[in-house]
Amino acid sequence: MTWVMAAAGPPEHTGGMADDVTRPGPATRDTTGTGRGVGAPVVAGVDGSPADDPVTDWAADEAARTGRPLRLVHAIEPGFQLTPYEAVLGELPTLSEGMRDIGRDLVAAAAERVTARRPDLVVEQVVAWGPPAAVLLDEADDAAWLVLGVHRRSRLERVLMGSVARPALVHARCPVAVVPAGHEASAPRRVVVGVDASPGSVHAVRLAMETAAAAGGSVTCVLGWTVEVIDGVVVTEPGSPHWVAVEERYEHLVHEAVDPVAAAHPDVPIDVVVRHGGASQVVVELADELDADLVVVGSRGRGGFVGLLLGSVSRRVIEHAATVVAVAH
Repeated sequence: MTWVMAAAGPPEHTGGMADDVTRPGPATRDTTGTGRGVGAPVVAGVDGSPADDPVTDWAADEAARTGRPLRLVHAIEPGFQLTPYEAVLGELPTLSEGMRDIGRDLVAAAAERVTARRPDLVVEQVVAWGPPAAVLLDEADDAAWLVLGVHRRSRLERVLMGSVARPALVHARCPVAVVPAGHEASAPRRVVVGVDASPGSVHAVRLAMETAAAAGGSVTCVLGWTVEVIDGVVVTEPGSPHWVAVEERYEHLVHEAVDPVAAAHPDVPIDVVVRHGGASQVVVELADELDADLVVVGSRGRGGFVGLLLGSVSRRVIEHAATVVAVAH
């Protein structure tokens, strides 16, 4: 996301600290610590860019579908820190008030759009000083969803995914929805979820099922495979007995992981697709074929390096999918 950068900020607000907050009341806050309670909000980051409208629309619709409040968050990050001498000269109050007013106006405009779209939705407005990623993670600590927008104009931007989106995707405690620029919000009735028959993919399947259930949708689970060797021979011939045996084995493994989760949502149609190809490739291709409203992928969440914390499959799907991508933690 492209965030408004302030020339300076109050010295006492050096981290994600709420500077201006409008909340309907404590009843909307989830205090269970799970982030998935009835009162857990949907948190959306707004920054004054064209990405704001798709982000707020998707977040508002999801909040309305699940009966949750919506929390709109804008972060103001100081571009540099004033010295005490400069602060004494009187520059600090003018700068801080100006940036605070800009933030208030941005969030208020987003709230107006939300109210016009979803009149009955409870909306919280938060303006905070601090690094945007830190502010968003702090405000989403009790959230059911964190919703972000990203721009995709160049290969470099696809790889970096922005200084805000990437740390939020890595460290958020709740699912993160990444809304592409220009996306028109629609109910997630066609949900594609990438699975690999591992226990970790169960989280992604559960999120996909819950989201589809709330929207009256269906779920398609897809697994991609590349190289398999049977009896010392690499399986390369589509439709051959070895090829069929490989796909049947993977389909069985997927059902073992998925069926217990699907049993909790008997009204949600679910399908399993096994295809030859890289994991991210088959997920993106199937999502395009089905005109999916939402793609769900998992996050490894292990290790000490940021690049490894968000799995390579998740990154590639986010970079190339044409629709909203949700990362399940």
